[in-house]
Amino acid sequence: MTAQNNTQRMMDAFKRAQADIATGLAPYGYMNVDDRNEPVVPHPVKSKTVLRIFELYASGRFTFKSLADKLAAEGHTYQPSQPRFHRTALSYILNNRFYIGELQRNGQTFEGRYRLLIDRKMFSICQDILHGRNRRTGNPDIVLPGGILRCACCNFAMTGELIRRKLKDGGCNEHAYYKCGNNHPDDGHPKVRWRWAEINDAIEKELDTVRLPDRHARWFRNALEATFSEVGTVQAEQRRILAKRRTELVNMQDRLLNGYLAGSIEEQAFQIKSLDLRTQLEEVERQLDEADKFDPACGEAALATFEFSQNLVELWRGSNSAGKRELLEVVSSNRKVSDVTLVLEKRRPFDFLVERPFLQKSRGDWIRTSDFLLPKQAL
Repeated sequence: MTAQNNTQRMMDAFKRAQADIATGLAPYGYMNVDDRNEPVVPHPVKSKTVLRIFELYASGRFTFKSLADKLAAEGHTYQPSQPRFHRTALSYILNNRFYIGELQRNGQTFEGRYRLLIDRKMFSICQDILHGRNRRTGNPDIVLPGGILRCACCNFAMTGELIRRKLKDGGCNEHAYYKCGNNHPDDGHPKVRWRWAEINDAIEKELDTVRLPDRHARWFRNALEATFSEVGTVQAEQRRILAKRRTELVNMQDRLLNGYLAGSIEEQAFQIKSLDLRTQLEEVERQLDEADKFDPACGEAALATFEFSQNLVELWRGSNSAGKRELLEVVSSNRKVSDVTLVLEKRRPFDFLVERPFLQKSRGDWIRTSDFLLPKQAL
């Protein structure tokens, strides 16, 4: 009878804890909804911020201040009245066991029936860092922690783990693995798990796509130097081409209008073509406005960026963990890993170098790129 009473008391306490969720204010990352079976659900935006907070802090590279700086730089906000996360808020979130499904009431712990934002392993890593059981620098064998790599299937962070296997001779073999951190994948989600050596090789191959063959690299370097040494000439030529195009478009508008007024062009065709010409003219006007805004100092930056881009693989191989992370963040905006491939979504100008539009020559005396014109004399 006593056992039954204890069980009943525990059930009653659990129901009261669940009721507290329904009537109270949901923790940051969740929102209250009118549903008795699931009174709180993940907030569509703030839940991702909570996950990001744990991912970053678990990397061991952040203090509360630098973590707040990083969150602000990425656009995460705390409250409308106080957008920036403060120390108390970060401490509360990182210590809140609600995110791993634990409800606290009257000194007792119950398992919550709601969708979890954080897995226990990541929560434990953060707790170890918070309480000094792990150094903030993190595990040096896990080169890319903290969500810098994400699963291409579900966008969850790839988490690193160190596997140790004992050998028959008494030694120990260690391997670093990276796997999708989604503990509740959908049906059909493939197994995304890579050895560090495989990840490293795939990253090197991606970085190597930015490097031009020696012949093209010499040409492009000379082209940049020639172009930026004659900025005035380039700008004048660019303005001449754009002004000529503007005159052509204005004349085309006049001819179109005359044809419409004369009855040789139907109204629907007139409206479509008129809109197209107006859009082209607005773009030409915009480019003319931008033509005189080029800063000659950008030439040095462009050359330095190009030299940097041509040595990415060597820089990667010679960098420590922090350097590798920084290099990936500079070169790419997203890094997605599927069960078979890794894809770096490269930032400009690195994607520009991969696509190589500058190798396609125009008919005139200029080689067109997406941003400027290069003189053929630079070849």
